[in-house]
Amino acid sequence: MTAIKRRLVYLPDIDGLRAVAVLAVVLFHLKIAGFDGGYVGVDIFFVISGFLISGLIRDRAETGNFSFSDFYARRVSRLLPAVLATVGVTALASIFILQPDTLGSFALSAAASVFSAANFIFYFESGYWDASAELKPLLHLWSLGVEEQFYVFWPAFIIFMAKTSRAVYKWGLIALGLLSFAACVHYTPIDSAASFYLLPFRVWQFALGALALEFWRNYPLTEFPRQVLRSLGLALCGFSIATFSENTSFPGWLAVVPSAGAALVLISAHETSSSVWLSNSLARWLGRMSYALYLVHWPPIALYRHFSVSELTPEIKAGLALITVILALILHYGVERQFYRRGHSARTPWHGIPSYTVGVSVLLGALLVGVHQDPDQFAYQQPVLSAKNVRDYKSRRYSLTKEVCRIDAVGISKRCPLPSAKAVLFLGNSHEDDGYNIINGALGSDNHRPFIRFGSINGCRNFAVDGDWASSSNPACQLRLTALRKNLETIRWHSIIYSARRPYAENKRPIITMLETIRSKQPETHIVVVEDYLSTHRECASLINEYGTSQACGELTNLVGLPGVIKEYRPLQERVDAVSNSKLDKLGLLCSGQLPASCPTETPSGHPMSMDEHHLTLEFAQWIGKQVAVNPPLWLQDLRYRESEKKPAGD
Repeated sequence: MTAIKRRLVYLPDIDGLRAVAVLAVVLFHLKIAGFDGGYVGVDIFFVISGFLISGLIRDRAETGNFSFSDFYARRVSRLLPAVLATVGVTALASIFILQPDTLGSFALSAAASVFSAANFIFYFESGYWDASAELKPLLHLWSLGVEEQFYVFWPAFIIFMAKTSRAVYKWGLIALGLLSFAACVHYTPIDSAASFYLLPFRVWQFALGALALEFWRNYPLTEFPRQVLRSLGLALCGFSIATFSENTSFPGWLAVVPSAGAALVLISAHETSSSVWLSNSLARWLGRMSYALYLVHWPPIALYRHFSVSELTPEIKAGLALITVILALILHYGVERQFYRRGHSARTPWHGIPSYTVGVSVLLGALLVGVHQDPDQFAYQQPVLSAKNVRDYKSRRYSLTKEVCRIDAVGISKRCPLPSAKAVLFLGNSHEDDGYNIINGALGSDNHRPFIRFGSINGCRNFAVDGDWASSSNPACQLRLTALRKNLETIRWHSIIYSARRPYAENKRPIITMLETIRSKQPETHIVVVEDYLSTHRECASLINEYGTSQACGELTNLVGLPGVIKEYRPLQERVDAVSNSKLDKLGLLCSGQLPASCPTETPSGHPMSMDEHHLTLEFAQWIGKQVAVNPPLWLQDLRYRESEKKPAGD
């Protein structure tokens, strides 16, 4: 290869850029106004890592001083001690603060964090923006998982490509980056959680950092173009931080903005930079502290939310910020700098700190797996509902619906033949199961018309109106949508039970459009709307354990949803009223006086109404069904075969 012009040295602007990234993330998590897009700080970190790690590997390879063993030993010494300290202290605090069910989930994510796999756990659990996400004390370690997985394959890629010509190396980086970026853009509307959490959809950001390094090494800039590129890069980063939000489709195309901004700053970095924003002493100090700040900032926020049901007030935010700074100082000077020194060039043997660190990781991980298996034995709190109770309630909620034919299996699966009589469709979001459980409680399992479920619109990415129907970029959801539309020609719907949280909200427009189309094609179909009940701002199980009674789930201060009392926007109310025939009003059925004081929060036999914020337990839903059946409305009676009708064979 042609000799390069520069080798990687200390560049103060990189510490300054780290400071920008970590402050963006911290202030975003503290919900400081103006930092709604602060989560892009992680994207900036990925680009910086691609730049620095590629430079380290390239410099050592070209001087014949690179060793895979040394590289991984140094990464272990650099990253794991601080992670282990963070996970260990957070786990200890969680034992005293978290309830058993939550402690079990936490322990699994903590064990995954120790083994560099937290991103997989959080991907399979839920999305980054879900309400429950802000209660996960180690959620932020997903990015460490991505970065550590990147370190596994990147050295081999760099070494292999570096043995070729500079052009092949450069085009190899470009090809890999474009492939990853195309996958990221393609999958963001299909599965945004995958493109957010998983390495293949993030590799392009590390590759972008490596390309920025190649430009920096081979094309030195004079002061004026450096200032222009640095200013433009900071502007792109600042624009992302200030204008992006939780509603932004991310990562996708828009991830280019902060990533390109970071790359421009890196290209313009110089040993003697005099940038007011990036190379001042405070920015450089924060940059050196950035790893510790990132590790410690989120657990106090999440644990506080578990400890207190109140929102973050300005005073609480200031207190949490102070705690973050104190913890970061302790972690940086007490742990991080004890195991790693910048600029240390001697080889790192495995028989020292790295092997001890890995050993501690295995022991801590094994202990955390044990906590996950039996959190009731480790939790300090003695709850009303044990972790096993909560898990059982949550799993039983699906015990009946999993036996019901789904729309895409009808006429295809032998277990789900085309019904020979008019059928009943259950349609909705995750509350579709609640609707079924209520009807099952009212009717029992025998002598009713064929029941078919849609399978929930949850997970239907880009769920939108498509002419007189709906469409989704999620293949599985689109299959169900297509099957339901096609089966309008072969299945006669007697009734549709539309059960969804906030059934009149704007995001239900595609469902309402579908109902209108079904009504136009099968005007005799009877459409029943199952309305909301009480919705809490925290999991009902958590409130029960905190206050010792299910009544806490019905306290107005703990509610975020209460039709008729807590105002909610209902833009589709008129359209739903026009297309539906009947309503199942849970509040009118169960509550006898003042709301919510008169609303039951458990069955007469003591089963709570919910384990989470708004989904009904199987027992409570079936109890509602039994109350409906006391004076059954005609629409419910018609779900049974009439005496004059003969139940078709096979139904």
